[in-house]
Amino acid sequence: MNASGEFLASETPRTLFGLRICDLGWNATLGLVEGLVSLRGNRTTLSFFDERTSLRQALDLSYRHQLDRRLLLPSGGRAFGLLAKILKKRHGGRRYSAEAFVPALLTYLERPCTIGVAGEDVGRLEAIRDHFAKHAPWHEVIAILPDEDASRRFDLVVVDAASLAAERRVERHLASVRTGLVVMAGGGLSKFAALKPETRTAPRPQSQARPSFA
Repeated sequence: MNASGEFLASETPRTLFGLRICDLGWNATLGLVEGLVSLRGNRTTLSFFDERTSLRQALDLSYRHQLDRRLLLPSGGRAFGLLAKILKKRHGGRRYSAEAFVPALLTYLERPCTIGVAGEDVGRLEAIRDHFAKHAPWHEVIAILPDEDASRRFDLVVVDAASLAAERRVERHLASVRTGLVVMAGGGLSKFAALKPETRTAPRPQSQARPSFA
């Protein structure tokens, strides 16, 4: 059992629409995910559970089974909270987005890592890669292009895929990748695909003082 499995088995996580949700605070979640990154031989997939995902899993049983094997972070906006309230689903109120979580994770990881950015739109991948390389320059950030061999080792792979079909194609492409964590960002990195790479640079954190996202 990997670290996320141990967490879900040993704790009593909240459930939302019948799926187990990792509803920890920012620092605890980042610490958990950091542990998953170190398990490069035992891959975990992380997804953001929002209103779109919740509706899709209700209509697609195979997708629901897929989500049940992932580490899910609560996401979504006001519509998601309203939907959960209408259906009387328990929700702790914490929300995560790919746009906020992925840069925070790269900043939180002090040890230099090899980060892959995978998807189908080469222009988006290169822009996101350049942005993250500037944001956390102590990491090596590599764009995993659709027509390239993806059999090398990565500490972490971030998937940029706006649709479920694209996500599944990219996931198949990454089947031979050795990594501890795959983050399914959906279309949540669009802001970074549109930014110039010289913006939003983060300083490298010092080992004696971990960043706080509380």
